[in-house]
Amino acid sequence: MNIPQQASWMVRKIMEARKTIQQLPEVKQRQSVIKQIYLGLLGNHNKVAWGALMFHNEARPKSVFTMWIQCHGRMLTADRLTKWGIQVNPRCNLCNSADESHMHLFGECSFSRAVWCRLLKWLQMCDASVIPWTQMVTWVIIQSKGKSCKARILKMIYAEYIYGIWKERNNRIFEEKSRNAEQIAREVACICNIRAQG
Repeated sequence: MNIPQQASWMVRKIMEARKTIQQLPEVKQRQSVIKQIYLGLLGNHNKVAWGALMFHNEARPKSVFTMWIQCHGRMLTADRLTKWGIQVNPRCNLCNSADESHMHLFGECSFSRAVWCRLLKWLQMCDASVIPWTQMVTWVIIQSKGKSCKARILKMIYAEYIYGIWKERNNRIFEEKSRNAEQIAREVACICNIRAQG
């Protein structure tokens, strides 16, 4: 059926949606028609490993969003900006010992590791601080699955940690202000403590 030209934009959208739905496989059961249509439109996608970190995370929305960008590897670190032809200082502003990259900033940087180790100590998980960062993310994902209090707090701590490191990096670059690892760890712990109680 052709869509009339004089139809409003809303009618045209409905008619286009009708064509899309008609192309979907036939609905088998009458009880869950909407669910079957939704799943048909959604398509088959693999579940991401870090999905457990995102859902039911009680961290601040800006922290969860920053963590989502970090999980996608899309943080605008110096190495990415350089690839785009933007002239930036390639050194890590947190430790000044290596070039800034996604992996370095959140895992290999001595400053970031110091913050993470303090947070794990606060959680009484000191034995996990010796795990390499590539395995640490997997460890956090595994530990944060489920609805236990420990899983909820670890999800929140991880999101606030990512945000805290990113914020400190930006403060050092754009505002020329800096704090030490202890101050950042205390701020993250305080935020998580307040949000866990409320």
